[in-house]
Amino acid sequence: MENVTLHPLVVINISDHLTRVRANADAAAAPPRVFGAVLGTQAAAGRRVELANSFELKVAAAGSSGSAAIDMDYLRTRLEQYKKTFPSLDMLGWYSTSTAPAPDESDIAVHQQLCELNEALLYLALDPSGLVGGGGGTGDLPIGIFESEVVLVGETPTPRFARLGYKDSHRVDSIESERIAVDHVAHILPSGESSSASAFSQHLNGMHTAINMLTERIEIISRYVAAVQAGTVPFDHALLRQVKALCARLPALDSDAFRAEFVQDHNNSLLVTQLAVITQGAALTNELIDKFNVAYDRHSRRRGIF
Repeated sequence: MENVTLHPLVVINISDHLTRVRANADAAAAPPRVFGAVLGTQAAAGRRVELANSFELKVAAAGSSGSAAIDMDYLRTRLEQYKKTFPSLDMLGWYSTSTAPAPDESDIAVHQQLCELNEALLYLALDPSGLVGGGGGTGDLPIGIFESEVVLVGETPTPRFARLGYKDSHRVDSIESERIAVDHVAHILPSGESSSASAFSQHLNGMHTAINMLTERIEIISRYVAAVQAGTVPFDHALLRQVKALCARLPALDSDAFRAEFVQDHNNSLLVTQLAVITQGAALTNELIDKFNVAYDRHSRRRGIF
């Protein structure tokens, strides 16, 4: 494998999975291992893999060899659900937590179980106490990525794992939305509160506070005008003139300028919606053409054989 790209969402999911399992486990017992599936995309040439997402796996009773037994029915169901939401993602590997310097026989047993779905799976190991295998080729993250291979040991084919690296000098790649999310998570304290929130969170909080203050002041003015009209509050001509001046500063809803801007915004919204529908229709048409080409090619081959 020449190029493996790891997204931060995978690392966050594994860390969250391990944290929740540890919180529910006995503090005096040994740290439990967690298992999950890793989803991503693979280039047509097969030499570029992008690991973008992951989800947890159910582990059934341990097998006779002491290795974990994966609930394959649950795995197939989750993969089918993810495929409906993210059709471009496939299961390209699995993850687990381990403090061993290298994968052992139990990891190979789990890998062979999962190879029923994909023969070329990657193994992503996270060491909670430090870097897996001394951190060779994994940067500052306690993560090691391995691919399986078969070697001859005494003329006997034996499966084993070989370490891989990350893309671009062992860096974790991310898109803009992931960078915003990771920046927000990095400022959250262990208690769940955030004393120094991200710039995006501060911007949203500022807008929310301003809208609440504006709503409260409008309600106060509205109640005052209603009370004056009902006669329960005496007239204050200076205050009413200020209210009138404030209302006069608002754009008139029946003005030509407002109507033109409103129509322009409405047309822009309809145009965006139409473009989205056209894009979706083009994607469905392209998918139908691909299926037709595959079916026609198979039909031509069968007719040529007979």
